[in-house]
Amino acid sequence: KMLARGARNGFAIQSSVCSMVKRCSISHKTQGDQSCRAMSYGIDLKGKVAFVAGVADTKGFGWATAKQLANAGATVIVGTWPPMLKKFEEALAKGFGEEATLLDGSALQIQKVYPIDVNYTTAEEVPDSVRTSKHYVGLKDYDIKACADAVLRDFGRVDILVHSVANGSEVERALLDTSRKGYL
Repeated sequence: KMLARGARNGFAIQSSVCSMVKRCSISHKTQGDQSCRAMSYGIDLKGKVAFVAGVADTKGFGWATAKQLANAGATVIVGTWPPMLKKFEEALAKGFGEEATLLDGSALQIQKVYPIDVNYTTAEEVPDSVRTSKHYVGLKDYDIKACADAVLRDFGRVDILVHSVANGSEVERALLDTSRKGYL
């Protein structure tokens, strides 16, 4: 229910907006980029909690979207695919340098990273072969319901929900050449 409310009350980000977000994220260093300023300063998201599912590095739409949400003042939390979780958390601890710099010069602060595997709605759906694989051993609460429950416990709500999940080799393809399954 919480995820449905977040989707209903949150932002629907269309591909044209995602392109702008990605461009802004990459080119924000140029002070004269008015499209980035309008994207960030035209919306005040202070006090809003934004959950971006599908952040595992600084290259994808998830990271770019998280940066723009932070530029607008939102509290940013992310969901990361369990096989990428350790690597992402290690990189996050080291810092991403310019890739994490917001328009005001501060660094993007991700308030919490949650493991999430959108292939599984509940823990009962997770096969033993996944549960016992090296990327999942020791993790819990990575199915959709458990992740949503953990976010609710920690933050009380999600105001903005962004689906930026993409798994597998299709992610390397152009947006229009990636199948729906490639984003699940």
